[in-house]
Amino acid sequence: MKRYEFIEHTADVAVKAYGGSLKELFASAALAMCCVQVSKKGNRPAPALKEAIIKKEEEELEDLLKSWLDELLFYFSSQRLILHRIKALVIKEHALEASVLLEAFDEDFFESKNEIRAVTYNELKVERIRNRWQARIIFDI
Repeated sequence: MKRYEFIEHTADVAVKAYGGSLKELFASAALAMCCVQVSKKGNRPAPALKEAIIKKEEEELEDLLKSWLDELLFYFSSQRLILHRIKALVIKEHALEASVLLEAFDEDFFESKNEIRAVTYNELKVERIRNRWQARIIFDI
């Protein structure tokens, strides 16, 4: 099963993310956002990693997804740290707790693709279709 796909949008970048569970969906959305921002140029020696704990609580799943992506975007915008790996991700009753490993953006190993200014509420949707979760997300670039 594919984790995400880019969908046509006039000015910004739109993606659909997929998962068999909410955990998989949120991980797919984070991966999609990273792929909008950067691409890897090649193999690199083991990078120095910074662990971060992210805790979010929201009433609606759309708000929870946006808060999760906003936090990852904040690390990139403020500290130039990009998601390396999600160590743990738990979603329960509209609360999220994650342990993530972040690595420094290094132009020798990453190519900058798009600067995401914001994760938008425009057309933001999280839904369960049959036994699969999907989300539509638009990134303002």
